[in-house]
Amino acid sequence: MTFSGILLLGGFVLFAVLMVVRLLPTLLALPLMAAWIAWVAGLPFLTWANEVLLGGAMRLSSAIALVVFGSMFARVIQKTGISSGIIKKAAELAGDRPIVIAFLMLAATAFVFTGMSGLGAVLMVGSIVLPIMTSAGISSLDAAVILLMGINLGLMANIASYGTFIGIFGSEAALYYYFPGIAIAALVAALYVLRNVPRGTGGEGSLLGLLLRVVRGVLSVPVSLIRLLGNVRFHQPSELVRKRKDLPPAALIAPVLPLIFIGIAAFLFGLGSPKTGAIDPVAAAILGFLLSAVYAALVTRPRQTVNLLAGAFVEGIQSVAGVLFLFIGIGMLVTATAHPLAAPVLNPILISILPSSLTGLFIVFALFAPAALYRGPFNMFGMGAGIAAILVGFGTFPPEALCGMFLGVGFVQAIADPTNSHNTWIGGFTGVDTTVILKRILPYSWMMCILMLLCVVVTH
Repeated sequence: MTFSGILLLGGFVLFAVLMVVRLLPTLLALPLMAAWIAWVAGLPFLTWANEVLLGGAMRLSSAIALVVFGSMFARVIQKTGISSGIIKKAAELAGDRPIVIAFLMLAATAFVFTGMSGLGAVLMVGSIVLPIMTSAGISSLDAAVILLMGINLGLMANIASYGTFIGIFGSEAALYYYFPGIAIAALVAALYVLRNVPRGTGGEGSLLGLLLRVVRGVLSVPVSLIRLLGNVRFHQPSELVRKRKDLPPAALIAPVLPLIFIGIAAFLFGLGSPKTGAIDPVAAAILGFLLSAVYAALVTRPRQTVNLLAGAFVEGIQSVAGVLFLFIGIGMLVTATAHPLAAPVLNPILISILPSSLTGLFIVFALFAPAALYRGPFNMFGMGAGIAAILVGFGTFPPEALCGMFLGVGFVQAIADPTNSHNTWIGGFTGVDTTVILKRILPYSWMMCILMLLCVVVTH
């Protein structure tokens, strides 16, 4: 290993330690890491300023746009009362069996988070879901884990949550394991409920009664939509601000509408590169968020649609301001590691420490998946972004496979990391220490990770 390689590796370790002990915020660490790589690789000042500083800041522009529009849609869902309405409707269907309540709260949380994200959404959903589960006899610890798994499942289906992966691996690679990721999250979450939540007795919470109530609820959606259209057509009087208790059933499908619009776009145009005549997945997602936000506003507050959407844009940007700056830093880091002058410095390091096959990489990721915890080196919102960018630039492994690997360790970080703001709040709300939550949920999140890694190895 050359002296430059030792300098570069030493810088990585130093920045990683500073982030782990929280002496240096990730928002600042990533641009500094990019500058460090540029300096060690010998990039001229103008090259660094033009290509890394400016070009890197713009590199993840499509991912930034995706997050902004996704956050705007999330604010519409929250401000119109749709998200809380879904949770309360699920609670009405649950009956008195703890396991039925657990599954419905899991499903309702996942459904809401297909269109929402962020700590504010966790506070809103958690403050409703957690008391419902604990009052039904589910322990505070199990309620906390079920909520976390529901959030994880919903975010796996939420295109906006893939911004970092799209920026590093590309939109097609980032969505390669989209459906396997959803399936794995759902399977392990269901396994947790079956193993840890008591069955309870029969009564109105029977499975048949539950299915009948769900079917009636689904059938009421088109009827509600027809009535709404009739109200608009004949100008029947309505309240300026619709009360949440009067939320029409047609509004409850809003969180999944972006996925439906993406599916329609895929059927009509195909998802892929615009050069091949297809529509970019990010473009399809942004269009889906916009149309879904308009639908949600028109269905719930038709006379306030313009003001509601404008306010949602502003509040949405405010809520993800930190994430946007993080993406700028990640873009700089990706650009620096991918620069031709950096390759001669980075490649010898990678050759000396990386396995040469996907099977070897599987073993590394499977064994060291907990390194995504506590802002560790596999955390995609920190050091992991740099490692991912380096591996992509190295070119030995397909981007889809690398993305799947990092999605796998992302399962561990997303729901088990005690330093997550949502884990901290859930622990405080339920009175359960975040370390206790970590010990309970880590085997399941690790299982999700290994299943995803196996999926990568099998498909490649």
